Amino acid sequence: MRVAAAWALRFLLVVAALWVLVWLLNVVSLVTITVVVAVMICALLQPAVARLTGLGLPRPLAATLVFVLGVTAIVAATWFVVIQVTSSWTDLSGQLQNAAGTIQHWLVDGPLHIPAKQVDEYTTDLGSTIRGKRSTIVAGVFQTATSAIGVISGVVLCLFMTLFLLFDDGSIWRWCVSLFPKQAQQRATAAGRVAWVTLTAYMRFSVLLGVVNAVTMVIILMVAGMPLVVPLGVLIFLGSMIPMVGILVAGAVIVLVALVTHGATMAIVMAIALFLTVQIEGNLLTPWLLGRAVSLHPLAVLTSVTGGALVGGIFGAFVAVPLVAVISNVVRAVNAQRAVAVTGPPRA
Repeated sequence: MRVAAAWALRFLLVVAALWVLVWLLNVVSLVTITVVVAVMICALLQPAVARLTGLGLPRPLAATLVFVLGVTAIVAATWFVVIQVTSSWTDLSGQLQNAAGTIQHWLVDGPLHIPAKQVDEYTTDLGSTIRGKRSTIVAGVFQTATSAIGVISGVVLCLFMTLFLLFDDGSIWRWCVSLFPKQAQQRATAAGRVAWVTLTAYMRFSVLLGVVNAVTMVIILMVAGMPLVVPLGVLIFLGSMIPMVGILVAGAVIVLVALVTHGATMAIVMAIALFLTVQIEGNLLTPWLLGRAVSLHPLAVLTSVTGGALVGGIFGAFVAVPLVAVISNVVRAVNAQRAVAVTGPPRA
């Protein structure tokens, strides 16, 4: 009982400390999200900076060049997606209206045989509800505008942080290591190196996998004659950033668009295509691209994404897997160093 009570007390103290940490990070959520996203973007761009500096380019010039090219690519892709959505919105809205009429006709003449008067009442009630909530919708628009200002501020702050991190040559981490006791600085340095290698490998893998999934689905969507090909491809790319769950959500949107625009047969075809894409990704690309850098069991990935979504929403689901992978690899590295310190290096 004493041992159980001691472990229970330690567990409660750890949980309380973690809860306080999460609460503090949530209070300054803008800074938290900005710093995390900046670090992840830096992990993606830093290898290019290191390659340019290896070719003899000064680090400030190399960092600025990679930063400008990266931001330009993101802005150009965003502009292209907006143009595609705007140009296709008229046709899509007409198809949505036709789909609504088809659904209404199916409710009346299909197997449910709902009276037409009752269906009309449902439609009228929906319109009345929307008109009655007009003030709430307007208030939500103003709240969205306020949130948009916060998002713009976060984006600007994230860009500056990313640029400064690319400029840095490791002095920030060396300062962090100097805060540890002397006897722990070597382990902290090794842990930081492992964490950075893991995060870099994960970001590179996620982007490459997202590009492969997006290109594959764009080709399939073009062959099938689907609308909004480019926006749906971007959605697949973004969904690939959240392992397992993100691709399912993006796939559900594609199947819904196929159902509305081309009917049930095309929706089934899109679902099969997505299933094959996910299977190829999971069985061929993931082991080959990721290797042993981020070795997590699928159950650990699913649990991490679910827990991250419950704690931090979409952002939590996005950072959960790399966070767990970094912690897992750091713990292994520290334990390996501790074992070497106890038993000594292996004999030749």
